[in-house]
Amino acid sequence: MLHGFPPIESPRSTVLILGTGPSVRSALKQQYYGHERNAFWPIMRDLLGGDIEHYEQKWDLLLSHDIALWDVLSAFERKGSADSAYTAVIPNDFERFFQEHPAIKRVLFNGKKAQEFYMRLVGYVPASCDFLSMPSTSPAYTLSYEEKRMCWADGIGIVPAS
Repeated sequence: MLHGFPPIESPRSTVLILGTGPSVRSALKQQYYGHERNAFWPIMRDLLGGDIEHYEQKWDLLLSHDIALWDVLSAFERKGSADSAYTAVIPNDFERFFQEHPAIKRVLFNGKKAQEFYMRLVGYVPASCDFLSMPSTSPAYTLSYEEKRMCWADGIGIVPAS
């Protein structure tokens, strides 16, 4: 079984972004959204305004805006990186996570597969949270960068930095 990463989080987090599990490239780098063509970090830089040259800067960018990042899956088997390639999955403990992070009011799924796994495997939906599916930032999802950026701006609830 492959294993996901620990969450990027703080007790002040008000937004939680959930992916499925690390891609092959991300696992090799030991970084969330480590594939060079994944739009996640450039979108966050554009929306939140900050540096993303180093991985620590990426963490700081999210945490300084009270955004947490995690994956739905704690452990999984998958051939390659495609969302369709999962053969076994074990979810993270979200009931505990939400108990430890009561300020979270919005959950954004990075793609429909993350939402599907969450609803099927976890299904825990605190009444105080809005759950939204966002367009995947993966290079495999062919929506334009600008369209993805606009959707993510709406999801996070901010006016994009110019």
